[in-house]
Amino acid sequence: MKVLVTGANGQLGYDVIKRLNALGDEPVGADREEFDITDGKATEDYITALRPDAIVHCAAYTAVDKAEDDRDTCRKVNVDGTRNIALACEKIGAKLVYISSDYVFGGSGTQPLEIDAPKDPQNIYGITKLGGEEEAKKCQKHFIVRTSWLYGAGGKNFVRTMLQLSRTHDTLRVVCDQVGTPTYVPDLARLLTDMVETDRYGRYNAVNSGGYLSWYDFACAIFRAAGIPMTVLPVTSEEYGQSRAVRPRNSRLDTTKLAAAGFRPLPDWQDALARYLAAEQP
Repeated sequence: MKVLVTGANGQLGYDVIKRLNALGDEPVGADREEFDITDGKATEDYITALRPDAIVHCAAYTAVDKAEDDRDTCRKVNVDGTRNIALACEKIGAKLVYISSDYVFGGSGTQPLEIDAPKDPQNIYGITKLGGEEEAKKCQKHFIVRTSWLYGAGGKNFVRTMLQLSRTHDTLRVVCDQVGTPTYVPDLARLLTDMVETDRYGRYNAVNSGGYLSWYDFACAIFRAAGIPMTVLPVTSEEYGQSRAVRPRNSRLDTTKLAAAGFRPLPDWQDALARYLAAEQP
């Protein structure tokens, strides 16, 4: 199977390509150098010439705070870019996997968010990711996969940041009122590549198993697993401050649809963290 992976230079795109290679598929990685997803004609020309069987659309504008002041660019990439990809997919009959976010929900309450829970994004990033979901539906053979709290090899992520800060700090303040589940990129990449081999289309939530925790809880788990002595102080979002964009308090994603559809759920988040630390600790 020939699979086009957009955003190939990002951490998720990298692991999707790595997984596809391991499966014996034919991945084609593309980033801005190959074509501009916000340019409809360039996108259509590239995809119709390549004629992939599926596209895993990892390219996105993900700078959540910066997006508040760069709304046009964020919308062009996350909404217009996804529409261009979806229309080209539909034209050649390819499958589309669109990566969405917990930010499409309002972030209130304490109950796990099911697929059809009300959508009420609180920042421009969430608004554009929800807009991208609607555009992805222009391809009939679509998978929409909502995830959260990604971390993996390379790039900036919460685990790497905590480990780096431990070199210069003996006390850290971490928010305790934002709750969700961390997601290890190789585990998500495995699921996405499993999906493209099927025709079980639709919307899914996908995060690691093992329950829900706050960023504070996750920070404590990171230092404990890494054997690093650290005092971690729980603070509210208001006490922490410094965020341009509003973050959801409730990012508890209900992933029961994965197993119901026959997909293997992602492993326990503690197991995932141990694998990250063993393989990729900076």
